[in-house]
Amino acid sequence: MKIVAELQGRKHTLVLPDKAKAIDAVQKLGVNPETVLVRRGREIITDDEPLANNDKIELIKVVSGG
Repeated sequence: MKIVAELQGRKHTLVLPDKAKAIDAVQKLGVNPETVLVRRGREIITDDEPLANNDKIELIKVVSGG
């Protein structure tokens, strides 16, 4: 299946196996999953959320500090 993932304003078309999950897209982009949130539409989704063909997701960098 193909999805479009946006990371820091750049769109990436990813080819993933059927039944792939959000974590699979994050890892395919080489991003540490602890540093991003994944949003599909207007909803933040969990790492184990299944993706569907032609999904569009956005990876949002998480900033933390003290």
